[in-house]
Amino acid sequence: MLTKRQLALTAAILLVGVLALNLTVAFLARNSLPRRTMRHARESQSASVLALGNSLMAAGFDSAAFDRSAGLSAPHNAVNLGLGSTFPVEHLLVFRYAFSHGMRPHLLINGFYDFQLTAADRFAIGDLIGNHSMLYYLEPSYARHFYSLSSHDSLEFGTLHSFPMFAERGTIWAKVEILRRSIAEQGMPAQRSNRFGRASDFSLLESDNADAFRRQCEASLELPLSPPVQELFRQARDAGISIVVVEMPMRQAHRTLFYDTPSWNQYVAHIRNLLVSFGATFVDASRWVENDSLFADPLHLSDEGAAQFSHRLGNLLGPEVVRLSVNSAASTPPRSARP
Repeated sequence: MLTKRQLALTAAILLVGVLALNLTVAFLARNSLPRRTMRHARESQSASVLALGNSLMAAGFDSAAFDRSAGLSAPHNAVNLGLGSTFPVEHLLVFRYAFSHGMRPHLLINGFYDFQLTAADRFAIGDLIGNHSMLYYLEPSYARHFYSLSSHDSLEFGTLHSFPMFAERGTIWAKVEILRRSIAEQGMPAQRSNRFGRASDFSLLESDNADAFRRQCEASLELPLSPPVQELFRQARDAGISIVVVEMPMRQAHRTLFYDTPSWNQYVAHIRNLLVSFGATFVDASRWVENDSLFADPLHLSDEGAAQFSHRLGNLLGPEVVRLSVNSAASTPPRSARP
């Protein structure tokens, strides 16, 4: 039977072990993708154009190509804060983080595909891993208004979100998964991959078939923009930021099977109507990259494809950015003089 002294010593050892594990995980997670995105936002306070979205935007928006065609130059250039494997709630948080650290862009570009603008953000606690981990540490109480968890998961989130060993567990798991895949592929043909993962995995994110896609289009015709999308656009509009919503380039197969249909056209018309109250401009860029070889996988543009898309977008939006910059310089005091 343990004495009180032995019990206290065991508890102390356990506490030290838990503390050490939390410190180790926090150290390993210091350069996670969300934290690098936050650092990029802090370093880009003078950007005049802010690009937001998931991995399609992260891979597809080439800020240098956009700047060249739009006539922008540092420090008042474009910054890409797109983040892979994220939903609109994270895009809202990134926008608020950039704004709170001094960024005052003239133009917000939000890229999307399929039903991302109207789909509700629903999570299970097991989903809050990888880039979703930012929901644990970037305005967690505020963010909870814009996505749903079950009662059990909500309780678990409230109890454990302050512990790095729980909130940042994806940092460790990612390293384990990379090791597991490298061992599993020994002696097997190499699989094509990019910075987001195995190229073949992204075909799983597309709709199962045209009929299922049509039904989802029809079911979405009565939906409003999702709460985080509405809040993102509202805050941008209220800050005097012009909003451009871009339907991102897709491969020929995706366009033929899903986008070249009456149901998708009806859905896009619905989205256009919803954007009117925010004064947002809709850009259909889904057909801008017609050569499938310019896609790195079923969804993401390659570097060359991103440059082509971004150059065309810069040509289209450049005059608007210049106009906004001139108007801003004429009507507002220097940033350092603002209250």
